Formats: sequence, C-alpha cells, structure tokens
Amino acid sequence: MTDIVIIGKVTGSTPNFVQLEYPSTAGIHSIRLPRVMVSRFERIGNDRVAVQVRPDDSGKGLALADEIVNQHAPLHITAEQMTIVSAFENNEPIPDTEYEEVNDEVPMWTAQAAPTISVNGETVTEEAGPFSDMLYAGGRKAKASIDWDFEPVRKPAFVMHGDEDNESMGATIARVNNDKGEPTAYHIFNPLYADDKRPAGAYLGTFSASYYPLSYRKGFGASMEMAAERGWPAQVLAWNEGRQAACFIDVTNNIDWDKASVSLGWNRKGFQNNGDYRVGIAIYNSLDGSSAYKIQAVAQKLACTNGQVMGDRATVVSLKHTNGILGQFDFESLAETIMEVIETAAQEILVTESMKDITVDRNTFEKLMTICERKGLISKPKVKHDDNGNVSALTGGHMWRLMGQGWTNPSEPWVAINNEDRGSLFHVYNILTGAVTHKPTWTDGKAVLNGSTLNFNTFTDRLQTVHKVLGDITRKANSGKDIEEQLEHVPVFSALLR
Repeated sequence: MTDIVIIGKVTGSTPNFVQLEYPSTAGIHSIRLPRVMVSRFERIGNDRVAVQVRPDDSGKGLALADEIVNQHAPLHITAEQMTIVSAFENNEPIPDTEYEEVNDEVPMWTAQAAPTISVNGETVTEEAGPFSDMLYAGGRKAKASIDWDFEPVRKPAFVMHGDEDNESMGATIARVNNDKGEPTAYHIFNPLYADDKRPAGAYLGTFSASYYPLSYRKGFGASMEMAAERGWPAQVLAWNEGRQAACFIDVTNNIDWDKASVSLGWNRKGFQNNGDYRVGIAIYNSLDGSSAYKIQAVAQKLACTNGQVMGDRATVVSLKHTNGILGQFDFESLAETIMEVIETAAQEILVTESMKDITVDRNTFEKLMTICERKGLISKPKVKHDDNGNVSALTGGHMWRLMGQGWTNPSEPWVAINNEDRGSLFHVYNILTGAVTHKPTWTDGKAVLNGSTLNFNTFTDRLQTVHKVLGDITRKANSGKDIEEQLEHVPVFSALLR
C-alpha cells in the first residue's frame, strides 16, 4: 500500500487516533488517523505537523486510502511541502531550511463549523474529550464552542469627532491616537461570527497598542502536537464567542506516583491509585483580557467526575498579553517543559489523598463553612426573624445547603466517598468540588434550589480556591499543626447566621 504524507494542524488526540485538519485538493479536510496506520510523525513548525500514513490491507485501511488518495488528496504545492514529502519518501531527516511563507497559494485555514470529522471515509460525531464529564457538568455544555481555531482580527479604534448630531456641521470619524499621531487603542474581533449585524465579527475587547492578541492555535499548537505525538488525549474548549479558551491534555499514564511521593517527602498513606483520578494539564488563554496565558495542573476524580484545579504550586507559567512578554515567548520550548507540571500534579493528588487522615467533627465542619464563606465559595442564606428576634426562616444559600446535604449523605453521587472516609477533610473536599462541578439540585421536599450555572472561568477559579484552602490546611496538619489549632479563632457558621 502506498504511503501518503499529510501536512496539517493537530486539532485533537486520543490514545488510538490523531485528529488533523489539512489542505486537500477538495478544500480543507478534517480526519482522524488511526495511530496503527501512522508510520512517521514530525513537528515542522508554524503550528503544523507532517504525518506519514501507511494504510493496511483491511477494509478500514482501504477506505482510508481511498479517502486521502482519491477524495481528499493532500495539496502539496510549495517548495517547503515538496521538500518534506521528498524527505519522508526517502526516509531522510527534514532539511533545516527556511522558506518564505506563501499565503496566496495555500487554501485559507478555517475552523470546523460542526463537531463532525471523518474516520476511514465515514462521518462520525466527535467523541468526548478527556475532561468533558467535569467541564460540561453543571449546565456548562451550552456555554462551550468548538470554534477555537481562528486568527483574531486587530483593528485600530475610531471615534466620532466634532458635532455628532449634525453631519453638515463637520462631524468626522477620527482614529484614537497618542500625542505622536500613532494609534493607541485597538479593537479585537473573532471573524468566525461575522454577519450583517456584526461585519467585523464578535467583539472581544479594546486594548492598548502594547496588547498582544495571542491566537489559540499559537498558544496551544505546540502542546497539541506533543500530545498527538505521545498518544495523550487532548481537547480544546472555547467559550463566550472565543473570548476565552483552554487546552486540556490527559497525562495520567505518565504519572510516576513513587517519585512524586519521594519529592513531597510524605508517605503515600495507603494510596494505591487504582484508576482513581484522571490527571492532566490545562493551558488557559484569553482574547478579552480576562486572564493571563497560564498552565496549571488539573484532575478529575473518576468516581464522581469532580474536578480539581491546582493553582499556585502547580502553575508552570503565567504570562501577560504584551508584545514584550507573550509576543516574544518560545512556545515550542514550552511544550517540552510541560513535563514539569506532571510531577507537581501527582504531588497535589497525594495532598488531596492525605486529607483522608484528617478528622473533621461537626464543630470543625462549621468553621470550615465560615472560611468558605469568607473565600466566596458559599453565601449565607437570608435570615428572617420573628417578633421576638428568633430565626423563623432561612431562604436561599444553595451552596451552604449542599454542604449540609453532602455532610449528612456522603453517598450522594456528586460526593461519592467511601464510608471509611466519612467525617474527614477529604469528605469536605469532595462536597465542595462536587457542588462546584455538578451544581446539584437541593430540596427538602418542599423548596427547590438549583443554583446558577457557573461559567468556565468562575468554575475553574472556585475549584482552585477549594484546593488552595484545604490543601494549605492539609500541609500544615502534616507538618504538625493539627486542624483544630489552625481553626482555633474561626467562628462557627451558625454563629454568623445568628
């Protein structure tokens, strides 16, 4: 069977497939290539990879060959592409040669319009990503978008100048300049949403001339390529019309639990890792100025799909969106340094597991409620008093009520802890992460509270806060300062209600 070379962009990865988008003779084509039929994989720069496909003689192999030879043959027309194909055909290294970019000869890259791709000639629905159960819980599915692979458009800002109400009196449109006559403000747009009402696309924000609108392809591309090369499941999720996005990569199979335990200096306290967690990294980026470019460790507890976001200690890098910082950053080298966060992620899982050894009684639990209220994780219910000043009714307080429900019923599916872990800090941790992740309904048989759907930014921020607050308590407890001593001066939550 003839080998076929495809030059394109990685759009997804699973242990069994590499998902690519490439220019073909019939236009831009998306395909999922079985790894068993990929004989060579090379990262070639400019957010692209070169893949040598070797279809076998099976029915699936024949269908794949027909698809990439007859229906959607790769379009190789530049000198660079020809050189790469020649090197693959002759089993030689790709020459280290610089080529001029030729934009008018290559079809324009476009984002997928729908979550469908081709597998051996058949159109299928894209499978869930490695962290979809966590990310899409709690009503967030409707907030997500697959249209993440776009080039942000940057245009100088203009304002009306003169008599805006009377054009005949000399009203004009003027660019927003500094005292040197240079543009000082720019609008950023997502062109994928361009229509008659928004001809420039979705408005993402207005920024100074120093702001660098890093495209998601540039920010995620090298890491996605590494994931595809190593067989790590990966997904990209965008939301708010492309204002924010994140790339999630599952690195569970690369975790060295013994090394992490030694580095942390703790015993593993009986933790066996029998498929308890999915561990990964999250690369966050935004085009609306809401967050820096950053890489953090994430995890998902498989028993209940509760999420964990490990900030501070497990943040590899955090970069501001400026030309001098983000505009000059080497993203190719960053992809390789991601390995650093894997060990840190494992350490943070061990911190979480050691919470099982910290006993929490009802009084301590109420003090933890107070800390959660101070950190913005829960809110107090509204209190009504009778004529004598006694509490007559409590309304609202969705998260507060869920904490009580999860404490009383640890077998709730969104808590899902073993009975022996009941009444521990691990129990509290899973109440909070479960409530944040899943937004379960609370009811006492009469009243019903559903809470509000958290957007992705708030969701990850709150998970990070939970991990930091309880993780810090755990580290201090393991260093000899027990939880009662740490919370000695914290009032119980019921006192705050009174």
